[in-house]
Amino acid sequence: MNLNSDNNITDLPQRILLVDDEEDIRDVLTIALEDMGYDVTTAENGKDALEQFVAADFPMVLTDIKMPGMDGIELLKKIKQISPETEIIMITGHGDMDLAIESFRNEAVEFITKPVDVTTLEIAISRAKKKQKIRQGLKAYTESLESMVLEKSNALASHPARGDDKKEILESMENLPLIVFVVDRTFKIKTGNALFKKTFAIGNKTLKSTGADPESCDGTSQINGELFENNSEQFCHRVCRNNALPCPECPALATFQDGESHQIEVSYTLANEEQLPCLAWAAPIAVDGDGTVSEAIIMATDIQKVMDIKDHLTSLGLMIGSVSHGIKGLLTGLDGGVYLLNSALKKEDQDQAREGLQMVQQMTAKIKKMILDILFYAKDRKLQKEKVSAKNFAGDLLNTMDSRAKNLSIELKSKLPDPDFNFMADAGALDSALINILDNALDACVTDGKKNESPKEKYFVELSVSCTPSKLIFTITDNGIGMENQDMEKAFCLFHSGKGKGGTGLGLYISKHVIDQHGGTIKIDSEKNKGTTFTVTLPK
Repeated sequence: MNLNSDNNITDLPQRILLVDDEEDIRDVLTIALEDMGYDVTTAENGKDALEQFVAADFPMVLTDIKMPGMDGIELLKKIKQISPETEIIMITGHGDMDLAIESFRNEAVEFITKPVDVTTLEIAISRAKKKQKIRQGLKAYTESLESMVLEKSNALASHPARGDDKKEILESMENLPLIVFVVDRTFKIKTGNALFKKTFAIGNKTLKSTGADPESCDGTSQINGELFENNSEQFCHRVCRNNALPCPECPALATFQDGESHQIEVSYTLANEEQLPCLAWAAPIAVDGDGTVSEAIIMATDIQKVMDIKDHLTSLGLMIGSVSHGIKGLLTGLDGGVYLLNSALKKEDQDQAREGLQMVQQMTAKIKKMILDILFYAKDRKLQKEKVSAKNFAGDLLNTMDSRAKNLSIELKSKLPDPDFNFMADAGALDSALINILDNALDACVTDGKKNESPKEKYFVELSVSCTPSKLIFTITDNGIGMENQDMEKAFCLFHSGKGKGGTGLGLYISKHVIDQHGGTIKIDSEKNKGTTFTVTLPK
């Protein structure tokens, strides 16, 4: 299903709830929204807005942040609790960027600044509607999965649960692109299809000690419980969730209780401890003479891609706020550089002109880096590995950082391998990852220099490259400001920045992502006011 296709989704209701404590703004925005074709309902405060929302359930809300009583962020949280699918656009003043970012963290879809420009308003509403359509597409996709699971469950449940028909059930299960298994009332697994066994790494070790081959077991023997050993791992809560006791939310439990079909979104625990989000459906498959359900079939489908899309939409919303905040600061610096440059040209002051040009160059470089980070995050790509010279690769990194280090009066040191050796990597991606770390190291020295009236010994950043027979090790050390423990714990989290308003929180997140893609690890050792060391270990 194309989740962006408008052909499969009916137009959304054109109703908007507008909330602002200033009557003039409500009147002007109402006229603009009605001209766009929307049915507008207004409220003068958060309390009134919440009452109207509960009564009418609007698909879209446009609200000011700063209002007396219940502010816009509190209103946002309450509406999202009632209706998570409602999209909310926040209106902010020019000095409210921190509040705007807080709005994104609470799932606002967009924010616009006062005075509100009609074109900007149209773009914000268009983005909100697009996100609603994507969500509707996800919902339709999920419902189609539910329908497929229900159809297959009903088909299997309609088979008589005796004799050779059980073999037919097993054969049907084997052909399904779903995780399928059968449990009894004690939640003991009676059988599972090939995808079930593959997903949970169930192989010959789970067979009885007779040494029977799973391929040679017929349907009757499997459905009668001869597939699994008589140990604790044969229970579904152990195999699928790594739980010692049955799961209280298990759909099979509900099926045993009322004889009906039940569904749930659940995370299964794989053999490698990773979590697999699934939509699971349970239905009765065998009934005793007294009408008691004795066996239930559970069918589950992987919804990881659906969850990834949801997470990505949320992350993009956060990123817009974080990046907008960062760009605002960079543009302010750029304006300052342009002002200095223009003033110097008028006065023919060469020193001031150089200072202004240097500021413009620095701000331009930062904006370029931010854009590259955004592009890298927005488009996840596969690695293109090639043979790379360790010495040449490290030399290119140092050349890239040399100019900035000199401008900041920071010594750039190195310990390169001798003799040289080769390793397999995507040089472009790994270069970006390590540049981000080196940039952070330089920033740590600059920050420390600003905070100390009497600077300590000369600041340095050192890149060291070494190897073992199986591993390549990059070590990046600085003697800058260092990190607190809580900053080290969050250093690689998306949108966490130790630079405050000076960073987007994308750089180290992207670095770790690239290093993970290479099968490597990254760790931080740091002490406040003494410095930081990043250690990147990669397979050769």
